[in-house]
Amino acid sequence: MLAKKCLAEFIGTFLLCYVGCGAAILNSRAPVAGPLIFVCLIVGLGSGFGHISGAHFNPSVSLAFLLTKQIKLKEFCAYITSQCLGALSGFFLLYQLLSSIQEKVTDLACNVYGELSPSKISAFNAFCFEFLITCFFVYVILTNCKKAEAPFIIGFTIGPIAFLGGSLTGGSMNPARSLAPALIMGGAALRQVWLFLVAPMLGAAQSVLLYNMFNCECKKTEKKDKAEELVELDNKA
Repeated sequence: MLAKKCLAEFIGTFLLCYVGCGAAILNSRAPVAGPLIFVCLIVGLGSGFGHISGAHFNPSVSLAFLLTKQIKLKEFCAYITSQCLGALSGFFLLYQLLSSIQEKVTDLACNVYGELSPSKISAFNAFCFEFLITCFFVYVILTNCKKAEAPFIIGFTIGPIAFLGGSLTGGSMNPARSLAPALIMGGAALRQVWLFLVAPMLGAAQSVLLYNMFNCECKKTEKKDKAEELVELDNKA
Protein backbone atom coordinates (compact mmCIF):
# COMPACT_ATOMS: atom_id res chain seq x y z
CA MET A 1 0.00 0.00 0.00
CA LEU A 2 2.85 2.40 0.82
CA ALA A 3 4.42 1.68 -2.57
CA LYS A 4 1.18 2.68 -4.28
CA LYS A 5 1.02 5.89 -2.24
CA CYS A 6 4.63 6.72 -3.11
CA LEU A 7 3.96 6.13 -6.79
CA ALA A 8 0.98 8.47 -6.63
CA GLU A 9 3.13 11.14 -4.96
CA PHE A 10 5.86 10.67 -7.56
CA ILE A 11 3.50 10.96 -10.53
CA GLY A 12 1.56 13.88 -9.04
CA THR A 13 4.69 15.90 -8.23
CA PHE A 14 6.17 15.02 -11.62
CA LEU A 15 3.10 16.34 -13.45
CA LEU A 16 2.91 19.41 -11.21
CA CYS A 17 6.47 20.34 -12.21
CA TYR A 18 6.57 19.17 -15.82
CA VAL A 19 3.13 20.32 -16.91
CA GLY A 20 2.44 23.12 -14.44
CA CYS A 21 5.81 24.85 -14.44
CA GLY A 22 6.35 24.05 -18.12
CA ALA A 23 3.08 25.69 -19.11
CA ALA A 24 3.85 28.69 -16.91
CA ILE A 25 7.27 29.15 -18.56
CA LEU A 26 5.93 28.84 -22.09
CA ASN A 27 3.09 31.26 -21.32
CA SER A 28 5.17 33.74 -19.34
CA ARG A 29 3.84 36.69 -21.36
CA ALA A 30 0.33 35.95 -20.10
CA PRO A 31 0.49 36.51 -16.31
CA VAL A 32 -2.94 34.98 -15.70
CA ALA A 33 -2.15 31.79 -17.62
CA GLY A 34 0.25 30.30 -15.06
CA PRO A 35 -2.06 30.60 -12.03
CA LEU A 36 -5.04 29.37 -14.04
CA ILE A 37 -3.07 26.35 -15.22
CA PHE A 38 -2.11 25.48 -11.66
CA VAL A 39 -5.72 25.80 -10.49
CA CYS A 40 -6.89 23.30 -13.10
CA LEU A 41 -3.92 21.01 -12.51
CA ILE A 42 -4.39 20.89 -8.74
CA VAL A 43 -8.09 20.11 -9.16
CA GLY A 44 -7.29 17.29 -11.57
CA LEU A 45 -4.41 15.80 -9.58
CA GLY A 46 -6.29 16.10 -6.30
CA SER A 47 -9.29 14.32 -7.78
CA GLY A 48 -7.11 11.64 -9.36
CA PHE A 49 -4.75 10.83 -6.50
CA GLY A 50 -6.40 12.22 -3.35
CA HIS A 51 -8.03 8.89 -2.46
CA ILE A 52 -4.70 7.08 -2.83
CA SER A 53 -2.06 9.15 -1.05
CA GLY A 54 -3.87 12.31 0.02
CA ALA A 55 -2.35 14.17 -2.95
CA HIS A 56 0.34 16.00 -0.98
CA PHE A 57 2.90 16.52 -3.79
CA ASN A 58 4.74 18.80 -1.38
CA PRO A 59 7.07 18.10 1.59
CA SER A 60 5.50 21.02 3.48
CA VAL A 61 2.07 19.40 3.28
CA SER A 62 3.50 16.02 4.30
CA LEU A 63 5.20 17.66 7.29
CA ALA A 64 1.86 19.12 8.40
CA PHE A 65 0.20 15.71 8.10
CA LEU A 66 3.03 14.17 10.13
CA LEU A 67 2.70 16.78 12.88
CA THR A 68 -1.07 16.26 13.03
CA LYS A 69 -0.45 12.49 13.24
CA GLN A 70 -2.31 11.74 10.02
CA ILE A 71 0.74 9.92 8.60
CA LYS A 72 3.61 8.12 10.34
CA LEU A 73 7.31 9.00 10.17
CA LYS A 74 7.97 6.10 7.78
CA GLU A 75 5.30 7.40 5.40
CA PHE A 76 6.62 10.95 5.72
CA CYS A 77 10.15 9.91 4.71
CA ALA A 78 8.82 7.83 1.83
CA TYR A 79 6.54 10.66 0.68
CA ILE A 80 9.20 13.37 0.57
CA THR A 81 11.63 11.03 -1.20
CA SER A 82 9.00 10.30 -3.86
CA GLN A 83 8.13 13.99 -4.16
CA CYS A 84 11.75 15.06 -4.62
CA LEU A 85 12.38 12.35 -7.20
CA GLY A 86 9.17 13.27 -9.02
CA ALA A 87 10.10 16.95 -9.07
CA LEU A 88 13.65 16.21 -10.25
CA SER A 89 12.37 13.93 -13.02
CA GLY A 90 9.77 16.49 -14.09
CA PHE A 91 12.22 19.37 -14.28
CA PHE A 92 14.88 17.24 -15.98
CA LEU A 93 12.46 16.32 -18.78
CA LEU A 94 11.23 19.91 -18.90
CA TYR A 95 14.82 21.11 -19.31
CA GLN A 96 15.29 18.66 -22.18
CA LEU A 97 12.07 19.85 -23.79
CA LEU A 98 13.00 23.54 -23.51
CA SER A 99 16.52 22.81 -24.80
CA SER A 100 15.02 21.35 -27.96
CA ILE A 101 13.05 24.51 -28.77
CA GLN A 102 15.36 27.20 -27.36
CA GLU A 103 18.99 28.04 -28.05
CA LYS A 104 19.69 28.36 -24.33
CA VAL A 105 17.48 27.62 -21.34
CA THR A 106 17.58 30.65 -19.05
CA ASP A 107 14.26 30.13 -17.23
CA LEU A 108 13.45 26.90 -15.44
CA ALA A 109 11.00 28.46 -12.97
CA CYS A 110 13.64 28.67 -10.24
CA ASN A 111 12.53 30.38 -7.04
CA VAL A 112 14.76 33.37 -6.42
CA TYR A 113 15.08 36.66 -4.55
CA GLY A 114 17.21 39.79 -4.73
CA GLU A 115 18.54 40.85 -8.13
CA LEU A 116 17.34 37.65 -9.77
CA SER A 117 13.73 38.32 -8.82
CA PRO A 118 11.54 40.42 -11.18
CA SER A 119 10.56 42.59 -8.20
CA LYS A 120 14.07 42.61 -6.62
CA ILE A 121 12.50 41.38 -3.38
CA SER A 122 14.90 41.17 -0.43
CA ALA A 123 15.82 37.90 1.27
CA PHE A 124 13.95 38.94 4.43
CA ASN A 125 10.74 39.82 2.57
CA ALA A 126 11.03 36.70 0.43
CA PHE A 127 11.36 34.56 3.56
CA CYS A 128 8.36 36.21 5.20
CA PHE A 129 6.30 35.88 2.03
CA GLU A 130 7.05 32.17 1.57
CA PHE A 131 6.44 31.51 5.26
CA LEU A 132 3.07 33.26 5.27
CA ILE A 133 1.68 31.88 2.00
CA THR A 134 2.72 28.34 2.93
CA CYS A 135 1.15 28.71 6.37
CA PHE A 136 -2.13 29.86 4.84
CA PHE A 137 -2.10 27.29 2.03
CA VAL A 138 -1.34 24.31 4.29
CA TYR A 139 -3.91 25.48 6.84
CA VAL A 140 -6.56 25.43 4.09
CA ILE A 141 -5.49 21.90 3.17
CA LEU A 142 -5.64 20.67 6.77
CA THR A 143 -9.11 22.08 7.34
CA ASN A 144 -10.60 20.84 4.08
CA CYS A 145 -8.70 17.67 3.11
CA LYS A 146 -11.50 15.32 4.16
CA LYS A 147 -14.21 17.11 2.19
CA ALA A 148 -15.39 15.83 -1.18
CA GLU A 149 -14.84 19.25 -2.73
CA ALA A 150 -11.27 19.50 -1.36
CA PRO A 151 -9.55 19.52 -4.80
CA PHE A 152 -11.60 22.55 -5.84
CA ILE A 153 -11.06 24.44 -2.57
CA ILE A 154 -7.30 23.80 -2.66
CA GLY A 155 -7.05 24.53 -6.39
CA PHE A 156 -8.84 27.85 -6.16
CA THR A 157 -6.74 28.78 -3.12
CA ILE A 158 -3.47 28.31 -4.98
CA GLY A 159 -4.61 30.50 -7.91
CA PRO A 160 -4.32 33.95 -6.30
CA ILE A 161 -1.20 32.88 -4.39
CA ALA A 162 0.50 31.85 -7.63
CA PHE A 163 -0.59 35.09 -9.32
CA LEU A 164 0.88 37.21 -6.51
CA GLY A 165 3.97 35.09 -5.98
CA GLY A 166 4.86 34.90 -9.66
CA SER A 167 6.44 38.35 -9.73
CA LEU A 168 7.95 38.10 -6.24
CA THR A 169 9.64 34.77 -5.51
CA GLY A 170 7.84 32.48 -7.93
CA GLY A 171 5.52 31.40 -5.12
CA SER A 172 7.14 28.12 -4.12
CA MET A 173 5.48 26.79 -0.92
CA ASN A 174 7.06 23.51 -2.00
CA PRO A 175 10.69 22.54 -1.16
CA ALA A 176 10.71 19.70 -3.72
CA ARG A 177 9.53 22.02 -6.50
CA SER A 178 12.25 24.56 -5.53
CA LEU A 179 15.14 22.15 -5.06
CA ALA A 180 14.83 20.32 -8.40
CA PRO A 181 15.31 23.27 -10.82
CA ALA A 182 18.02 24.74 -8.56
CA LEU A 183 20.01 21.50 -8.79
CA ILE A 184 19.67 21.46 -12.57
CA MET A 185 20.49 25.13 -13.18
CA GLY A 186 23.03 25.53 -10.37
CA GLY A 187 24.71 28.90 -9.78
CA ALA A 188 22.78 31.62 -7.94
CA ALA A 189 19.53 29.61 -7.95
CA LEU A 190 21.25 26.83 -6.02
CA ARG A 191 22.83 29.28 -3.59
CA GLN A 192 19.44 30.83 -2.85
CA VAL A 193 17.40 27.63 -2.63
CA TRP A 194 17.94 27.32 1.15
CA LEU A 195 15.28 29.98 1.69
CA PHE A 196 12.71 28.00 -0.28
CA LEU A 197 13.49 24.87 1.72
CA VAL A 198 13.37 26.42 5.19
CA ALA A 199 10.58 29.03 4.94
CA PRO A 200 7.86 26.68 3.58
CA MET A 201 8.63 23.98 6.16
CA LEU A 202 8.45 26.52 8.99
CA GLY A 203 5.23 27.89 7.49
CA ALA A 204 3.75 24.40 7.46
CA ALA A 205 4.70 23.88 11.11
CA GLN A 206 3.02 27.19 11.98
CA SER A 207 -0.13 26.14 10.13
CA VAL A 208 -0.34 23.07 12.38
CA LEU A 209 -0.29 25.31 15.47
CA LEU A 210 -3.14 27.37 14.03
CA TYR A 211 -5.05 24.25 13.00
CA ASN A 212 -4.74 22.71 16.46
CA MET A 213 -5.78 25.96 18.14
CA PHE A 214 -8.88 26.54 16.02
CA ASN A 215 -9.76 22.87 15.76
CA CYS A 216 -9.72 22.48 19.56
CA GLU A 217 -12.02 25.47 19.91
CA CYS A 218 -14.42 24.01 17.34
CA LYS A 219 -14.49 20.66 19.14
CA LYS A 220 -15.19 22.37 22.47
CA THR A 221 -18.06 24.30 20.88
CA GLU A 222 -19.48 21.12 19.31
CA LYS A 223 -19.31 19.26 22.63
CA LYS A 224 -20.96 22.19 24.39
CA ASP A 225 -23.76 22.32 21.80
CA LYS A 226 -24.34 18.57 22.09
CA ALA A 227 -24.41 18.78 25.89
CA GLU A 228 -26.97 21.59 25.72
CA GLU A 229 -29.11 19.55 23.31
CA LEU A 230 -29.05 16.57 25.69
CA VAL A 231 -30.07 18.79 28.61
CA GLU A 232 -32.98 20.19 26.57
CA LEU A 233 -34.11 16.66 25.64
CA ASP A 234 -33.93 15.58 29.29
CA ASN A 235 -36.00 18.60 30.35
CA LYS A 236 -38.63 17.86 27.70
CA ALA A 237 -38.78 14.24 28.81
